Amino acid sequence: MTPVAHRARAGFTLIELLVVIAIIAVLVALIMPAVQSARESANRAKCQNNMKQLVLAAMEYHDSFSSFPSGWYCMAPTYDANNNLTSGDINCATVGTPYQPYMWNGLVGLFLKMEQNNLYNEVNFNLYPNWPDNATAVRRTLDVFVCPSNRRPQPVNAGTGVPQLGPSDYRGNMASGMIPPNSSAGCPTVDPTNPYCLNYNNGVLFQNSTVSMADITDGSSTTVIMGESLTGVWSQATSCCVRTNIDRTINQPIVSGGKSYYTYWMSKHPSLVNFGFCDGHVAPVTQQINKIVLNKIMSRNGGETVSSDELR
Repeated sequence: MTPVAHRARAGFTLIELLVVIAIIAVLVALIMPAVQSARESANRAKCQNNMKQLVLAAMEYHDSFSSFPSGWYCMAPTYDANNNLTSGDINCATVGTPYQPYMWNGLVGLFLKMEQNNLYNEVNFNLYPNWPDNATAVRRTLDVFVCPSNRRPQPVNAGTGVPQLGPSDYRGNMASGMIPPNSSAGCPTVDPTNPYCLNYNNGVLFQNSTVSMADITDGSSTTVIMGESLTGVWSQATSCCVRTNIDRTINQPIVSGGKSYYTYWMSKHPSLVNFGFCDGHVAPVTQQINKIVLNKIMSRNGGETVSSDELR
């Protein structure tokens, strides 16, 4: 009886399989950074587009009311002859008085210029943002306020015990720099930790501000109106603005009392932050920018000159 010939079965050896897996792993390792870079590039472009829309809305607001919107809104206090408060808010006494969570963020002034009429009508601005009647409205998330590099468009917690609120990754330019030393005004030396040494209203968006193009004597193309930040919400004044100073650094938190506050100019883009300027254009600024130059582009009427090379 003739034996049947058996043909060897084709297949991979274990070593060959491991080699193939290793090659695939190397290819994935090479491709993933490019994919992540492309994704971040798209997110950054979307982020810049969002800011462009906000700046254009601010310019349309200016066309309608002859000024940009305020950084935040509050009612100045009035007193009788006996110095008793008769109306208004003692926390609105001066532009240096700290804003409070119950005050309205100036971003709400842009709603009618961003086709958000329904949300504008839903909000009762005669009440505080944290009033129960506004609880539903202030939870609304608007994609234009959210940078995809930072987070997903969903309500966020604004603090311990605070209900979730609609996020905002953009804040207005309130002020920059420090005033000259003046012992009679409480600022004997240049001290960035002394509130009496700080500017609060030489930017564009600050307490009850009504800054017009004519007020921006340093030039609209070199004066910032808003920029990127983190952990903000669109309804509360505490998320409205940023005060720029030489003791602070882009993309680094403000450290006070041993705590870190992510409320300065910050983004999740590598080494840069996007800024919107008063002429309508949006441009990135690297965190290596000279801090003196950064302060210059935040002041609307400081008499400084800034070249394009300094902004790179």
